[in-house]
Amino acid sequence: MKRIVWLLWLLLLSIPLYPQQAKVTMIGTPKGIYIDVNDLEMAKKGYVVLRKGSGEDEFALIRHIVALQSIATVQQRIKELLFIFPESGSLSDSLAQSLWQAWEDPLKQQQYLSLQIPQIRIGFGLGLIDTTAVLGKDYSYKIVAVDGSEYNANMTYRLPKVDFSAIKSIEVDPGEAFPILRFRSAIGQAAPLFDVFRRVRGSGSEFRPVYSTRGISGNSQNDSIIYYLQDTTALQSVRYEYCLIGKDLFGNLGTSSDTVSLQVGGFRNINRGFNVRTAAIDGGIKIYWEPLEQRYALQNILLYRSDNYDTNYQLLATVPVTDTSYIDQSVRAGKSYYYQLVMQGESGVSFPTARVSGIATGIVNILPPTRVHAYMKENLPALDWQHMDSINVAGFYIYRSFDANGKLSQISNFIPYHAEQQSYHYQDSSATIGDVISYYAIAAVSHTQSLSPLSEVVKLSIPKGAKMEIAAPRQLRYLWLDRERISITWYDMEKILNGVNYYQVYRKSKDEISFPTSVFAKVETNEFVDTLSQAGSYDYAIQVVIDSARTSALSSAIQVEKVVDKPLAPLKIRLYMADDSKLLIQWDRSATAMKAYNIYRSAGKADPELVKTIPGSQFEYLDAEIKKDNMYYYFVTSVDSNSIESERSQLVFYGE
Repeated sequence: MKRIVWLLWLLLLSIPLYPQQAKVTMIGTPKGIYIDVNDLEMAKKGYVVLRKGSGEDEFALIRHIVALQSIATVQQRIKELLFIFPESGSLSDSLAQSLWQAWEDPLKQQQYLSLQIPQIRIGFGLGLIDTTAVLGKDYSYKIVAVDGSEYNANMTYRLPKVDFSAIKSIEVDPGEAFPILRFRSAIGQAAPLFDVFRRVRGSGSEFRPVYSTRGISGNSQNDSIIYYLQDTTALQSVRYEYCLIGKDLFGNLGTSSDTVSLQVGGFRNINRGFNVRTAAIDGGIKIYWEPLEQRYALQNILLYRSDNYDTNYQLLATVPVTDTSYIDQSVRAGKSYYYQLVMQGESGVSFPTARVSGIATGIVNILPPTRVHAYMKENLPALDWQHMDSINVAGFYIYRSFDANGKLSQISNFIPYHAEQQSYHYQDSSATIGDVISYYAIAAVSHTQSLSPLSEVVKLSIPKGAKMEIAAPRQLRYLWLDRERISITWYDMEKILNGVNYYQVYRKSKDEISFPTSVFAKVETNEFVDTLSQAGSYDYAIQVVIDSARTSALSSAIQVEKVVDKPLAPLKIRLYMADDSKLLIQWDRSATAMKAYNIYRSAGKADPELVKTIPGSQFEYLDAEIKKDNMYYYFVTSVDSNSIESERSQLVFYGE
């Protein structure tokens, strides 16, 4: 009955009431002839309706409207109309009570003579519908009141032509899961009801009605009516055409809207890539991302690259939708590159992913960890090892197998390297079975994400009964949401554990040796969003709580570093030949005043070197120290008032 409530509001509050009609009026509808008896006394006391068709000699009784005694009679009459007016629904008790109170009020009951909602008029005996009439036939009607007074009316049963304000589409959205359509019409002659029709584009089939979620509302300016549809019956990857046809309160169709087209699974349904990252590896830059969960309507992943963050992105590779990584080998060591992904669908593409930067630093060969020792500690397998390379090693990964000839698989998150730490320790909380022999090895990781050879493989007999009841959270990762907020996620432990209540988050700063005993935060899902206002390095560890009392060991820590906000790099770097032995480098003025600019240069394959620092008021530099037959590369960085240096500008080069 929500539609009736809205119509009551629209008709009683938003537009002037219709003038009082004659005693008996009739109108053709798709379900029959509607006969309106505009008399309160007849509605209260009852009346009979007689009908005679063309060629018939006598009037025949077709309806007896009984005296109106209670609201129950009204509710029953409206309920019987559901197959004729399916949009209305049953009359709720609260609305029925309000209508009945108005009916019994001598002043308010006069409003029913001008209320143009057929369901309400039929419910209170002010109208009826002859569903046995045949379209195109002539009929005579006689309405007889209880006091013997008669009213006569004649009609040829035809459907009237209904004219509403133009209906125009204002939003055609494939939606996240289902298409969403919105149309608009001027409120003065807006259709109070509507039907939506659909067909498959290019099929040649007829438009058919769509029975799905729909609604009507007014706009904020109160000058238009908005018609809304969410088509939950649409199929993915199919292109449809839609149109909307307004209809009056009796169901007579009127003005049609424009026809719109959309493909389900189109622009918005092509999800963008998630958590795109880069890592410098031996031989190039690795770009990797999360697996795509929704692959319908997808054809390829388009990878774009530029050496400028803002512009000039070129297609680097077309990757299958099942891939999760790509190695860019056409890079120059020491140069920054920027990447973004676009998912390609059948007829559209996704929004681009966030842009990420990568820099290739070349191959770094590192030694494996030494003095690896495995033993049982507190009913858990434990490992100790050492590594003395404080320059090239960034951390470690632990590998394990339960088969002497089986493949060693990574079981740990990244374990950071600390130069002041002589030895390292790791407890394997994921070894959840006993009475087996496990085999462990450790690999060191360089700052360019290259791995050392595996250490020596050590074996450990896990005795029967040594069982870790609760596995610690694993696969910790983080993603910056903006400049201050960071999202930390981990593996959903509910997939492997029963009775998970919540997770406890622990955080410590870089200066703290161990995690504090107090819990930093509690979350019920496998994600925690933290706000880091101050620059610095922070470690996070997660603990799962089961049955409100049992806790797992802490997960392997993940380290997050919030760096200071750098100024923007200089834009539009230009290089000119001043004369045979001089080069002029120019760039655009920065949006904010800079303290200085640093000019870097490399010759041939040499590493870039700082050649000059000039004041922030200068925007060009003349390099007089060049030699013929050499290739020179230049880039410029900005230095702000806090002596913070920006990223590198676009690289420019000169060569004969």
